[in-house]
Amino acid sequence: MSRITLVTGGASGIGHASAKRFADDGDIIVLADINEAALESVASEISETGAVVHTRVLDVADEDAVTSVFEEVTHNVGPIATLVNSAGLLENAATLPNVDMAAFDRLWDVNYRGTFLCCRAAAPIMAKAGGGSMILLGSINSFRPLPLPAYNPSKVAIKGLVELLAAELGPKRIRVNGIAPGYTLTPAIQARIDAGKRDPEAILASCALDHMITPEDIANAIAFLCSEQARSITGVMLPVDAGWLAATTYNTYPAVPDE
Repeated sequence: MSRITLVTGGASGIGHASAKRFADDGDIIVLADINEAALESVASEISETGAVVHTRVLDVADEDAVTSVFEEVTHNVGPIATLVNSAGLLENAATLPNVDMAAFDRLWDVNYRGTFLCCRAAAPIMAKAGGGSMILLGSINSFRPLPLPAYNPSKVAIKGLVELLAAELGPKRIRVNGIAPGYTLTPAIQARIDAGKRDPEAILASCALDHMITPEDIANAIAFLCSEQARSITGVMLPVDAGWLAATTYNTYPAVPDE
Protein backbone atom coordinates (compact mmCIF):
# COMPACT_ATOMS: atom_id res chain seq x y z
CA MET A 1 0.00 0.00 0.00
CA SER A 2 1.27 3.48 -0.84
CA ARG A 3 2.31 5.75 1.99
CA ILE A 4 -0.25 8.43 2.88
CA THR A 5 1.21 11.92 3.19
CA LEU A 6 -0.81 14.84 4.54
CA VAL A 7 0.46 18.31 3.69
CA THR A 8 -0.99 21.37 5.40
CA GLY A 9 -0.68 24.60 3.48
CA GLY A 10 -0.64 22.36 0.44
CA ALA A 11 -2.25 24.86 -1.92
CA SER A 12 0.82 27.06 -2.40
CA GLY A 13 4.54 27.53 -1.99
CA ILE A 14 6.48 24.93 -0.03
CA GLY A 15 3.37 22.87 0.65
CA HIS A 16 2.56 22.69 -3.05
CA ALA A 17 6.12 21.70 -3.95
CA SER A 18 6.23 19.11 -1.16
CA ALA A 19 2.99 17.51 -2.28
CA LYS A 20 4.34 17.22 -5.83
CA ARG A 21 7.59 15.71 -4.57
CA PHE A 22 5.86 13.07 -2.45
CA ALA A 23 3.44 12.31 -5.29
CA ASP A 24 6.44 11.69 -7.55
CA ASP A 25 7.59 9.13 -4.97
CA GLY A 26 4.27 7.31 -5.29
CA ASP A 27 2.57 8.55 -2.12
CA ILE A 28 -1.15 9.09 -1.76
CA ILE A 29 -1.46 12.81 -1.10
CA VAL A 30 -3.91 14.59 1.19
CA LEU A 31 -3.77 18.34 0.59
CA ALA A 32 -5.15 20.46 3.43
CA ASP A 33 -5.50 24.22 3.10
CA ILE A 34 -7.86 27.04 4.00
CA ASN A 35 -7.92 28.28 0.39
CA GLU A 36 -10.44 25.99 -1.30
CA ALA A 37 -10.06 27.36 -4.83
CA ALA A 38 -6.27 27.09 -4.80
CA LEU A 39 -6.54 23.67 -3.18
CA GLU A 40 -8.59 22.28 -6.05
CA SER A 41 -6.27 23.81 -8.64
CA VAL A 42 -3.17 22.24 -7.10
CA ALA A 43 -4.92 18.89 -6.67
CA SER A 44 -5.92 18.91 -10.33
CA GLU A 45 -2.36 19.71 -11.40
CA ILE A 46 -0.82 16.90 -9.31
CA SER A 47 -3.54 14.43 -10.32
CA GLU A 48 -2.61 14.90 -13.97
CA THR A 49 0.65 13.05 -13.22
CA GLY A 50 -1.36 9.97 -12.24
CA ALA A 51 -1.05 10.54 -8.49
CA VAL A 52 -3.90 9.93 -6.09
CA VAL A 53 -4.77 13.25 -4.43
CA HIS A 54 -7.40 14.06 -1.83
CA THR A 55 -8.27 17.54 -0.62
CA ARG A 56 -9.56 18.82 2.70
CA VAL A 57 -10.42 22.43 3.48
CA LEU A 58 -8.79 23.14 6.84
CA ASP A 59 -7.93 26.02 9.13
CA VAL A 60 -5.12 24.49 11.18
CA ALA A 61 -5.81 26.91 14.05
CA ASP A 62 -9.27 25.36 14.56
CA GLU A 63 -8.83 22.51 17.05
CA ASP A 64 -12.15 20.80 16.30
CA ALA A 65 -11.56 21.01 12.55
CA VAL A 66 -8.07 19.53 12.84
CA THR A 67 -9.30 16.63 14.94
CA SER A 68 -12.20 15.99 12.58
CA VAL A 69 -10.10 16.07 9.39
CA PHE A 70 -7.37 13.77 10.73
CA GLU A 71 -9.91 11.24 12.02
CA GLU A 72 -11.91 11.37 8.77
CA VAL A 73 -8.81 10.97 6.59
CA THR A 74 -7.70 7.97 8.64
CA HIS A 75 -11.13 6.37 8.31
CA ASN A 76 -11.73 7.09 4.62
CA VAL A 77 -8.23 7.23 3.09
CA GLY A 78 -6.01 5.39 5.55
CA PRO A 79 -3.53 6.01 8.36
CA ILE A 80 -1.32 9.05 7.88
CA ALA A 81 2.33 8.00 7.62
CA THR A 82 3.86 11.39 6.87
CA LEU A 83 2.80 14.84 8.04
CA VAL A 84 4.24 18.00 6.50
CA ASN A 85 3.25 21.08 8.49
CA SER A 86 3.62 23.76 5.84
CA ALA A 87 0.65 25.99 6.73
CA GLY A 88 1.93 29.35 7.92
CA LEU A 89 1.67 33.11 7.74
CA LEU A 90 4.39 35.68 6.99
CA GLU A 91 4.96 39.11 8.48
CA ASN A 92 6.49 42.33 7.22
CA ALA A 93 9.21 44.04 9.26
CA ALA A 94 7.86 45.85 12.30
CA THR A 95 8.84 47.28 15.67
CA LEU A 96 6.99 47.13 18.99
CA PRO A 97 4.92 50.32 18.55
CA ASN A 98 3.43 49.35 15.18
CA VAL A 99 2.57 45.68 15.70
CA ASP A 100 -1.03 44.82 14.82
CA MET A 101 -1.95 42.58 17.75
CA ALA A 102 -4.84 40.92 15.92
CA ALA A 103 -2.45 39.92 13.13
CA PHE A 104 0.12 38.92 15.77
CA ASP A 105 -2.37 36.57 17.45
CA ARG A 106 -3.54 35.08 14.17
CA LEU A 107 0.05 34.38 13.08
CA TRP A 108 0.75 32.52 16.33
CA ASP A 109 -2.54 30.65 16.05
CA VAL A 110 -1.52 29.36 12.62
CA ASN A 111 2.27 29.04 12.81
CA TYR A 112 2.68 27.54 16.27
CA ARG A 113 -0.71 26.45 17.59
CA GLY A 114 -1.78 25.05 14.23
CA THR A 115 1.43 23.05 13.92
CA PHE A 116 1.02 21.76 17.47
CA LEU A 117 -2.60 20.72 16.86
CA CYS A 118 -1.73 18.82 13.67
CA CYS A 119 1.13 16.98 15.35
CA ARG A 120 -1.09 16.11 18.29
CA ALA A 121 -3.78 14.76 15.96
CA ALA A 122 -1.31 12.75 13.87
CA ALA A 123 0.69 11.21 16.73
CA PRO A 124 -1.82 8.54 17.88
CA ILE A 125 -2.59 7.62 14.27
CA MET A 126 1.09 7.06 13.50
CA ALA A 127 1.73 5.26 16.77
CA LYS A 128 -1.11 2.82 16.11
CA ALA A 129 0.26 2.15 12.60
CA GLY A 130 3.74 1.44 13.94
CA GLY A 131 5.45 4.75 13.27
CA GLY A 132 5.70 7.71 10.93
CA SER A 133 7.45 10.96 10.19
CA MET A 134 6.56 14.58 10.91
CA ILE A 135 8.11 17.68 9.40
CA LEU A 136 7.70 21.09 11.02
CA LEU A 137 8.51 24.28 9.13
CA GLY A 138 10.94 26.46 10.98
CA SER A 139 13.02 29.23 9.46
CA ILE A 140 16.37 30.95 9.60
CA ASN A 141 14.41 32.93 12.21
CA SER A 142 14.62 29.79 14.36
CA PHE A 143 18.34 30.58 14.81
CA ARG A 144 18.75 34.34 14.38
CA PRO A 145 16.74 37.43 15.41
CA LEU A 146 15.15 39.44 12.61
CA PRO A 147 12.74 42.42 12.95
CA LEU A 148 9.62 40.27 12.76
CA PRO A 149 8.12 40.42 16.27
CA ALA A 150 5.44 37.77 15.71
CA TYR A 151 7.00 35.53 13.06
CA ASN A 152 10.53 35.31 14.50
CA PRO A 153 9.56 34.00 17.97
CA SER A 154 7.00 31.65 16.43
CA LYS A 155 9.78 29.95 14.49
CA VAL A 156 12.04 29.78 17.55
CA ALA A 157 9.15 28.01 19.27
CA ILE A 158 8.83 25.57 16.36
CA LYS A 159 12.48 24.57 16.78
CA GLY A 160 11.80 23.81 20.44
CA LEU A 161 8.70 21.84 19.51
CA VAL A 162 10.69 19.70 17.06
CA GLU A 163 13.11 18.71 19.79
CA LEU A 164 10.40 18.13 22.39
CA LEU A 165 8.27 15.96 20.11
CA ALA A 166 11.27 14.00 18.81
CA ALA A 167 12.07 12.96 22.38
CA GLU A 168 8.45 12.21 23.29
CA LEU A 169 7.45 10.36 20.13
CA GLY A 170 10.69 8.57 19.27
CA PRO A 171 9.83 5.54 21.43
CA LYS A 172 6.67 5.19 19.31
CA ARG A 173 8.84 5.05 16.15
CA ILE A 174 7.72 8.51 15.07
CA ARG A 175 10.50 10.75 13.78
CA VAL A 176 10.08 14.52 14.10
CA ASN A 177 12.32 16.91 12.21
CA GLY A 178 12.23 20.49 11.03
CA ILE A 179 13.30 22.40 7.96
CA ALA A 180 14.60 25.95 8.33
CA PRO A 181 14.21 27.63 4.94
CA GLY A 182 16.07 30.76 4.06
CA TYR A 183 14.46 33.35 1.81
CA THR A 184 12.50 31.06 -0.49
CA LEU A 185 10.93 32.29 -3.70
CA THR A 186 7.36 31.29 -2.88
CA PRO A 187 4.40 33.23 -4.31
CA ALA A 188 4.08 35.00 -0.94
CA ILE A 189 7.71 36.16 -1.00
CA GLN A 190 7.45 37.11 -4.69
CA ALA A 191 4.42 39.26 -3.85
CA ARG A 192 6.45 41.03 -1.15
CA ILE A 193 9.31 41.57 -3.60
CA ASP A 194 6.86 43.02 -6.12
CA ALA A 195 5.40 45.30 -3.42
CA GLY A 196 8.83 46.56 -2.40
CA LYS A 197 8.72 44.79 0.98
CA ARG A 198 11.71 42.54 0.19
CA ASP A 199 14.91 43.37 -1.71
CA PRO A 200 16.04 40.41 -3.87
CA GLU A 201 19.52 41.87 -4.38
CA ALA A 202 19.99 42.22 -0.63
CA ILE A 203 18.76 38.66 -0.14
CA LEU A 204 21.33 37.31 -2.62
CA ALA A 205 24.10 39.41 -1.11
CA SER A 206 23.38 38.03 2.36
CA CYS A 207 23.88 34.37 1.35
CA ALA A 208 26.99 32.30 0.70
CA LEU A 209 25.48 30.91 -2.53
CA ASP A 210 24.38 33.33 -5.24
CA HIS A 211 21.00 31.86 -6.10
CA MET A 212 17.48 32.15 -4.78
CA ILE A 213 16.09 29.15 -2.94
CA THR A 214 13.07 27.56 -4.59
CA PRO A 215 10.17 25.69 -2.97
CA GLU A 216 11.46 22.59 -4.76
CA ASP A 217 14.77 22.89 -2.88
CA ILE A 218 12.85 22.78 0.40
CA ALA A 219 10.63 19.92 -0.79
CA ASN A 220 13.67 17.81 -1.67
CA ALA A 221 15.09 18.26 1.83
CA ILE A 222 11.72 17.39 3.37
CA ALA A 223 11.49 14.24 1.26
CA PHE A 224 14.96 13.18 2.38
CA LEU A 225 14.14 13.61 6.07
CA CYS A 226 11.03 11.48 5.62
CA SER A 227 12.88 8.75 3.72
CA GLU A 228 14.46 5.53 4.90
CA GLN A 229 17.87 7.10 4.25
CA ALA A 230 17.15 9.38 7.23
CA ARG A 231 15.89 6.60 9.51
CA SER A 232 18.32 7.58 12.31
CA ILE A 233 17.68 11.32 12.11
CA THR A 234 15.19 12.92 14.49
CA GLY A 235 15.04 16.16 16.45
CA VAL A 236 16.99 18.27 13.96
CA MET A 237 16.14 21.63 12.44
CA LEU A 238 17.88 21.49 9.05
CA PRO A 239 18.72 24.85 7.44
CA VAL A 240 18.15 25.06 3.69
CA ASP A 241 19.29 28.63 3.38
CA ALA A 242 21.94 28.97 0.64
CA GLY A 243 24.47 29.51 3.42
CA TRP A 244 22.71 32.52 4.97
CA LEU A 245 23.35 31.44 8.57
CA ALA A 246 27.05 30.93 7.92
CA ALA A 247 27.51 34.07 5.82
CA THR A 248 25.73 36.49 8.13
CA THR A 249 28.13 35.62 10.94
CA TYR A 250 31.24 35.33 8.78
CA ASN A 251 30.62 38.67 7.10
CA THR A 252 30.43 40.55 10.41
CA TYR A 253 34.07 39.80 11.26
CA PRO A 254 35.67 43.26 11.70
CA ALA A 255 38.75 42.54 9.62
CA VAL A 256 39.67 41.44 6.13
CA PRO A 257 40.99 37.84 6.06
CA ASP A 258 44.40 37.35 4.51
CA GLU A 259 44.26 36.08 0.94
